[in-house]
Amino acid sequence: MSNEANKAVKPKKKFNTKKLKYGSAATALTIIVIAAVVLVNVIVHLLGDRMNLTVDLTSTDAFEISQESVDYINSLSEDIEIVTMVDEAMFRDTTNVYYKQAYEVIKKYEQKSDRITVKFVDMTADPTYANRYSEIYKGTISEYSIVISCGNRIKVISVNDLFNAELNYQTYSYQIVSSKAEQVLTSAIMYVSDPDPMQAVILEVESAGVANEYIQTLLEDDGFDVTTSNPQLEPIPTEADLLVINAPLNDFSEEVVDQLYAYMENGGNYGKNIIYLASFTQKDTTNIDAFLAEWGIEIGKGVVGDTNTNNLATGTTFYAFKNYIESNDYSVNVAQPDLPVVAYNARPVNILFEHQGNVSTVPLLTSDDTAFVLTDEMQAAAQQGEEPDIVNGAYNTIALSNKYTFDSNNNQVLSNLLVFGASDMLDYGLTATTYYNNGDYFVSIVNAMTGKNAGVSIVAKDLTAATFDTDVAKVSASAWIFLILIPAAVVITGIVIWLRRRHK
Repeated sequence: MSNEANKAVKPKKKFNTKKLKYGSAATALTIIVIAAVVLVNVIVHLLGDRMNLTVDLTSTDAFEISQESVDYINSLSEDIEIVTMVDEAMFRDTTNVYYKQAYEVIKKYEQKSDRITVKFVDMTADPTYANRYSEIYKGTISEYSIVISCGNRIKVISVNDLFNAELNYQTYSYQIVSSKAEQVLTSAIMYVSDPDPMQAVILEVESAGVANEYIQTLLEDDGFDVTTSNPQLEPIPTEADLLVINAPLNDFSEEVVDQLYAYMENGGNYGKNIIYLASFTQKDTTNIDAFLAEWGIEIGKGVVGDTNTNNLATGTTFYAFKNYIESNDYSVNVAQPDLPVVAYNARPVNILFEHQGNVSTVPLLTSDDTAFVLTDEMQAAAQQGEEPDIVNGAYNTIALSNKYTFDSNNNQVLSNLLVFGASDMLDYGLTATTYYNNGDYFVSIVNAMTGKNAGVSIVAKDLTAATFDTDVAKVSASAWIFLILIPAAVVITGIVIWLRRRHK
């Protein structure tokens, strides 16, 4: 038989349609998976600015905002815009953990509320952007400014305002020690979202206390509109909700004290508030003392100390001691009530009576019974080699007094007098630290006293060990998801597909 014949009878190889079917399916599946991955990445990129796609593994939720802030911004009825005059890529990619935390906190406000929009503007690329605020803001908006606005209400802060810093005496430069980003931003939002914020006035007098700027910052961070007024040059502003008298070195005139009486009486309507801060370096203040006595409070002589070394503040002398806050209506907004309050250079705040007529008094901060009062006479005796006669006992360093009346609807209305034994208790070094409650308790008392219930007080966050001090439960949950559940799901899916194909 010829070769031609052999070729003619040789059977043709059949086309494997089954292999083509599964090969095409595998190719199609691969294309679909790749397309799905690309689509998911696009969606994640588009939604990343509006959704919280990160997980905070720190034990203190350092990169989150508190439930108090979330509750407040979810109650907003108007739109808020937060514009940070910093290139976003630079802010986001910084190696400084405090700036990174501030960036994450800023983004959280947009993620947690549909009423808030966050924007980053590179003023190098767009130097005229700030001009759009010229009709409602006459101050300077520059690089590293943060503009919080709601309609025609505006608050301008600096990125540096988001942090507490301390002077390093070795390098003579300021170093960030904690973040107050949430407190500052929430307070700014409260300020612009409130068309009628409470008015606080700090009386400008020659002071023996801390700088007025420290007190002003505390009140502004709490949402107050703060101004100053000199009682020797102009009448005390009667429209103010709160007056602050910061440790006047010299006594007030009878005329000024009469204005204080009139302010608190408010034409019989009451509803006013005064904060009086004392100092152990004040001179004779007979007229002021008489005013305080009418409210059942006396500022004693000397400085309160403590013989129990466990009550002393670290690195301070014997008279800088720690008090612990008791639970009451004025401490309910304190985030960490177990932290102490340092009564630095405090004079004793004596209660003259608990109730008298329509006046009531209550101590708000009291020492242990191991405390004592060091007077000038005792110091003089000690310098002469004599043993000072120390009398131990519990002493008040903060007290509150109020007078009440009833309005036309028979609702009780109060005027309140809050007295601190030391202006130094509001020193920046004590209110800014995360170790003491001086600033937090001050804000809590003021909010309760003035009826400013919308106020929030948020503890500054020390991020020194934020990248290492992780929450074990969160890490464990993440490990289960990414190291066990997801790989297991992939393996199981692969086995199921393999078995189905094998039996077809």
